[in-house]
Amino acid sequence: MQQSILFEDDYLLAVDKIPGMLVHKSWLDSSATQFAQNLAEEYCGQKLHTLHRLDRPASGVLLFGKTPDVARAMLGQFSEQKIRKSYLLIARGWTKVSGVIDAPLAEELDKIADKFAKKDKPAKEAVTEYCKLAHTELAIPVSKYPKARYSLVLAEPKTGRKHQIRRHFRKISHHLISDTRHGDGRHNDLFIRHFGWKQLALRAMQVEFKHPANGQDVVIHAGLTDSWRDILAQLGWSRLTNVLDRPIPDWLHHIQ
Repeated sequence: MQQSILFEDDYLLAVDKIPGMLVHKSWLDSSATQFAQNLAEEYCGQKLHTLHRLDRPASGVLLFGKTPDVARAMLGQFSEQKIRKSYLLIARGWTKVSGVIDAPLAEELDKIADKFAKKDKPAKEAVTEYCKLAHTELAIPVSKYPKARYSLVLAEPKTGRKHQIRRHFRKISHHLISDTRHGDGRHNDLFIRHFGWKQLALRAMQVEFKHPANGQDVVIHAGLTDSWRDILAQLGWSRLTNVLDRPIPDWLHHIQ
């Protein structure tokens, strides 16, 4: 199994994580044999340090540090919210043109991995900004409605809570497509039946930060996979595919 290399220098490595793959070995799936970190380490022939999380069913930019010092410097940027992360998603319904979801989130614990973790921790600040790139209406009945509506959205989490984007969009009743934990099963089934789409409609498109060694601006952009190009075409959003392959600061202001 291959995962694309998006960026590499003496300090950092970024890969395009495959949907459905764990970042590293976990109690979440004791039968899994391949992990994003292990594949990246095999590629570069050295130990790597994971710098941020990316949900197992999601795809896109995943960043590693090559030394402990680099990892500490980058984790400092993450904790100080100096790193910009941009995600592409498909949500049920028509979202607002843009908005801010400011809703604290309690820690989400896994029954196995977090078996002994404290369960009564207070909710922490969680903020997600978003803008809608396109929407569509399909002549397909779903639930009690004669038609189905969907939005293509760019989201930027300003904090880093577990499953933050997925949980935030559920809070505003715009569940992400193919989210089996926080989504709407009726819409998930519609996408399977009509489009053959099963992967979580959440892709880490871009990460921006200051390089830990020289302070220069770094933009790592993943672009679209073939499966994303196909689903955008099926939903009538083909005009956006070329645009979405450009770095976000260059194209966002053209989407109206």
